[in-house]
Amino acid sequence: MGSMAVSAQSTLKFGHVNTQAILSLMPELKTIDEQLQTEYTTLEGQLTNMQEDLQGLQKQYITKMQSGTFTPEERVALETQLQEGNSKVQTFYQQSQQSLQQKEQTLKRPVFDKVSKAIQEVGAENGYLYIFEETGGLTVFKSEKSIDVSDLVKAKLGIQ
Repeated sequence: MGSMAVSAQSTLKFGHVNTQAILSLMPELKTIDEQLQTEYTTLEGQLTNMQEDLQGLQKQYITKMQSGTFTPEERVALETQLQEGNSKVQTFYQQSQQSLQQKEQTLKRPVFDKVSKAIQEVGAENGYLYIFEETGGLTVFKSEKSIDVSDLVKAKLGIQ
């Protein structure tokens, strides 16, 4: 019985993989990052325009205050415009951030799934019991017998 346990243990295969390194080589992610950067630049331009409009209203408010030509109704109307403008800028900024995060997750999910599937296939095809994430921070010990399967996963994905 003791020899069966030893032989069973000797056939166990453990591997590790660095998915971040693999993901950095995926051409799809480079394209996605370019798309996101383009969208970010567009949103940043819109935000800058909104901020410039708001600064124009602030200058108008200061000028009228300093010149003493404000009627009470004009002052209230311009203060309301300033408050609404400030609120619109803040809302636009928050919505833009959320939109970019959601778009990034949506666009990158298929790439992450593709890498995960390749790792699963490498594990199944090569008889690994476990494949650990090398950079996950959870592995407390890695034996030299643990096999780095990153090259197998890259080959499965067709990347170098």
